[in-house]
Amino acid sequence: MTAVPALPAIPSRFGFAFSDDGRWAACLRTVQDRVTLERWSLAGPAPSGRTVDAGGEPVDRFSRPVPLDDGRVLVARPAVGAGGTPAGHGTVVALRPGGGAAVRSWRIAPMLAGYPLAGPGRPQPLVLVAVEDERHSRIWVLPDSAGPPEPVLRIPGVLSGGVWLDDGRTLALDHSGAGHRPDGIVVDLRERAWRRIWRVSSSTTDRIVARDRRSARLAVTTSGPGDGASGIGLWTPGDRRVRFPETLNRPGRARTPLAFDDGGRLLVCEDAGATSRLLIHTPADGRVEPVSGPPGVLSPPASWSGGRIHLRCSAPHRPPTLATAHRTGWTFARRPSENAAGWAGADLVELPGPAGPVEAIVYGGPRWHESDRVVLALHGGPLSAWRLEFDPLFQHLAAAGIAVVAPNHRGSTGYGERHLRAVVGDWGGPDLDDVVHLGRGIADRRRRSGVGAGEPILLGVSYGAWLALLAACRAPELWAACAALAPFTSAASLYRDAAAPVRDRVARLHRLDGTGADAPRDVLALCGALTAPLLVAHGTRDEVVPVGQSRALRRRLLELGRTEGPDFAYLEVDGDHTTVVQAWPSDLRTAVVRFCLEAGRTLASTRRGGETDGHLRR
Repeated sequence: MTAVPALPAIPSRFGFAFSDDGRWAACLRTVQDRVTLERWSLAGPAPSGRTVDAGGEPVDRFSRPVPLDDGRVLVARPAVGAGGTPAGHGTVVALRPGGGAAVRSWRIAPMLAGYPLAGPGRPQPLVLVAVEDERHSRIWVLPDSAGPPEPVLRIPGVLSGGVWLDDGRTLALDHSGAGHRPDGIVVDLRERAWRRIWRVSSSTTDRIVARDRRSARLAVTTSGPGDGASGIGLWTPGDRRVRFPETLNRPGRARTPLAFDDGGRLLVCEDAGATSRLLIHTPADGRVEPVSGPPGVLSPPASWSGGRIHLRCSAPHRPPTLATAHRTGWTFARRPSENAAGWAGADLVELPGPAGPVEAIVYGGPRWHESDRVVLALHGGPLSAWRLEFDPLFQHLAAAGIAVVAPNHRGSTGYGERHLRAVVGDWGGPDLDDVVHLGRGIADRRRRSGVGAGEPILLGVSYGAWLALLAACRAPELWAACAALAPFTSAASLYRDAAAPVRDRVARLHRLDGTGADAPRDVLALCGALTAPLLVAHGTRDEVVPVGQSRALRRRLLELGRTEGPDFAYLEVDGDHTTVVQAWPSDLRTAVVRFCLEAGRTLASTRRGGETDGHLRR
């Protein structure tokens, strides 16, 4: 068995939240499977962080922390039962600034999910938004002194997000009711009443993002049904409609509002290809001006208080962490005990495609094409993109000496409407053309450089796994191997087998013919042409692409006379969709890296021996 180099423990931070006064941040930190709670002081010249003892209460990936203005941290955690399923109740704990025993702890039932909100004012109003089931949510007021939490209002639908409109009486929340997508509501805690304040249409997803403390103006977003486009709106209490300033909304530019500053300016993040950039919108004159940001990918939430910006940032060589803007540049949250691991960097490279240049994230340096093995990695979606951010699987491949080319082919977001919409209604069309063209270009470039086995290895996740399988069937001689993580076999079969939200997305983004078949792009109908070694991996609890899709592919390969082991490898992982296509636990990463190392070497030696009948062994 081929040895796979071990990867150092990967620290990652997520679940960021900021105190109302902007002096504190809290987040969850993971190293492998261990989750800890961190609190960061933002008052000094650089963020200063420490691990907070949760007072004996468990902390996991489902925990939701919120720092309070006095340095305490409020944490809500739904209880988890056997097999990772929700237990139906949860707890909320208030932790002292220095950690240790909890100041208070409350049991909340029923509760499938929940999150705390801390408002402005002294004392701070504290509430918990609890999702009770798929049809109801409840708002609880948490006492700042001894006493039980008070259930204030039960609301039909699922609540999420949330900002305070005043000093503790009124909340604005995202609300998903039966039969419609998220929109905005206002909850009056004193009157124990709620009302809808805005909705663009029944087919749009409308969310509240940030509040301007001075004017109570809200920054909101709305997105159309599945097309990846979104608009930024401004809503002021008393207005009957949301305004969508033209300067904030330019066609083909994906923008996300982040936070208002003390003067009412709005910080905006814009996708620029595989990277992010920051913009500042000034409501008084409508100007939108760029501002220097850290390299990589930026994402909400953010805090902009006292002239300082704090937000989540990631880059290929930097796991996700907190970035802070200073007059002289940006600093990144890193505890003194954390040593720089020397993670691999990546470059943005333009490769020639059949319809124009295709931007790709490339690991392996300027001579990447001369590496012993090159992986062509295909992202999920279809309307998605690889971003210039930290990726554990790509880091593991790079550590094994494998170059990675991750292209944003047609259908990827961040490159304008024409590039994005090329695959709407045409899955496996222009994007598949791009993949095969890029594969041929990589193979030609490698052969011109004197690399013995020039064929790249296909690696795809979710939609990209289906695309990788199609490419391996269309041009079987082109690929050294193919790894498909959580694939589906056709758009029609995914529509038939998936849950309602996925079925809705397939129906909106792909044209299925009247018979429900999609034979020219059905992997089960085409897989007899496969010749490259194949790895298929799927999560047993995949809620997006049912594991039955991969099981059907395995059955079909066996029917065709292929042998599991010599001809293909099949792996099921105890996890959901995110586990297989994004989280990539160490065992799965190791299996994928080993497959790429072994399949590439075996293919080269087999072809040198003259065997080209399509039954390549590994």
